[in-house]
Amino acid sequence: MAYIETPDGIPLYYEEHGEGETILLVHGWTCNTEYWWQKNIPALAESNHVVAFDLRGHGLSGKTDANHTFVQYAHDVRHLIESLDLTDVTLVGWSMGADVVFTYLDLFGSDRLRALGLIDQTPRFYSEEGWDYPLFGDFTPDGLAELVGGLETDRETIVKDVVVGAFFVERPPEETVDRIYAEMMKTPTSVAVTTIKELASADFRDSLARIDVPTLLMYGSHSGVFPGPLGEWMAEQIPESELVTFESSSHCPFWEEPERFNRELSTFVARHAGSDIGEPGTVGA
Repeated sequence: MAYIETPDGIPLYYEEHGEGETILLVHGWTCNTEYWWQKNIPALAESNHVVAFDLRGHGLSGKTDANHTFVQYAHDVRHLIESLDLTDVTLVGWSMGADVVFTYLDLFGSDRLRALGLIDQTPRFYSEEGWDYPLFGDFTPDGLAELVGGLETDRETIVKDVVVGAFFVERPPEETVDRIYAEMMKTPTSVAVTTIKELASADFRDSLARIDVPTLLMYGSHSGVFPGPLGEWMAEQIPESELVTFESSSHCPFWEEPERFNRELSTFVARHAGSDIGEPGTVGA
């Protein structure tokens, strides 16, 4: 297992696979590399250099109650990129990982990046007048308090009945649900609470128009987390973007339609690197 240590002494677990153009994968809330990207890394690494890591407090990375902000997570991404001397990176964020990507851009611009991939994420969690794409279609401060209370008193119910149920078009078999719960529990509850509050307070809507690298948007048609045509809205905001809509997916197109996801992402990366590994998939902006 490979680790790098952050300047404040936190070991970050990471993996490297394959050769070619670099894809750096950033997982979502309370998730990790080993479990969530298992259907993607081997296929993507057939024609790319794939790097994935566990955010601090998650998976196999060091556990700490401190510094669980998107700013710190973005600094950790930067530290990983510099430590591995990565250049021309396609930085891919799923769910909360997309917020880490947005923060990275706000802090460091597109330095060392060639392109972005954003997987099923909204730039704003809370409901408000004129905003059509909040969490679960309607999310308020009272909803946050209820969610936090559930995480602190009955996290198993929250993960299994709310999070897992909203991630997939069809609820997975119970043994898979149990495994997902076990993987998410590798993140301490204190970190889960801190990061869900961080997600709720974030608002990246004004940042989208400033994205200055090609961006692949990958959204599920049946997302239970962010219902509605959020992908289309995102494509209208980001100048050089392409939208891939996964018709049989909810919040996890990389899990529910992995073959298409891997093909679309690899083709996008190759196209913007000037190489050719096949024709682009069905996209639209």
